[in-house]
Amino acid sequence: MTKPKLWELSDEIQQLENAISAIADDETLSESERETKLQETFAQWLSTGESFKSKAEQTARYIRHQEALAEARKAEAKRIRELASQAENGANRLRKYLLDQMIRSDIKKIDGVAVKIGLRKKQPQVLLNVPAEELPAEYVQVSYKPDLTKIRKLLKVDAQGAIGWASLAESQDYSVTIR
Repeated sequence: MTKPKLWELSDEIQQLENAISAIADDETLSESERETKLQETFAQWLSTGESFKSKAEQTARYIRHQEALAEARKAEAKRIRELASQAENGANRLRKYLLDQMIRSDIKKIDGVAVKIGLRKKQPQVLLNVPAEELPAEYVQVSYKPDLTKIRKLLKVDAQGAIGWASLAESQDYSVTIR
């Protein structure tokens, strides 16, 4: 299936998008007010004019357009991240080269016109001679993270509700599939 172009979208969808953008950009509204206004605008749009089925199809086409736009933006962001990474790597290579040359030349400080360069000793790196499990307790940081997948499986099996330390949410989440 091909992705619809913006000019293929109906005028109604474009008007809806303009209304949504205006509400989203309104800085005087709180998040809850913004969400309420968005829901009201969409409900009003659905209840006027063409049939719900027609508007649902238009909305689905517009969703596809927005998803294609998001993918294009992600690809461009990835390209820019790669360029930034290349620039950072080049700067790091030059920094290491400068460091090596200053150490080799035994120069600790350079006062230039535009920049000042100085060597600074770092803290020595800690090398562990034993596995982390064998360290004394006062030198170890412990963190706990719940395994939500295992807990969800256990709660689905627990029909009597004997587990008091966790429960499944009562609400049902849905997603829309557009093919």
